[in-house]
Amino acid sequence: MKISKFYQYFGDNGTFTSPIHIPNVPSYAYARLTADEGKILTDGTHYEKMVVVAESEVSNWTEEDEK
Repeated sequence: MKISKFYQYFGDNGTFTSPIHIPNVPSYAYARLTADEGKILTDGTHYEKMVVVAESEVSNWTEEDEK
């Protein structure tokens, strides 16, 4: 499973998303999980090849052989 972190920043006139963390600037941390070839991601209910989740939810997802 490949994990790519990114951060979403909120301003008065919009938002932007970046893989760069800016210290001392409020942001939400997310992770893009991508299954390896021949694998599928699951949280026990959903099955996905790629999913974006809050950083705190990464541990809820595992990778298993694709059927």
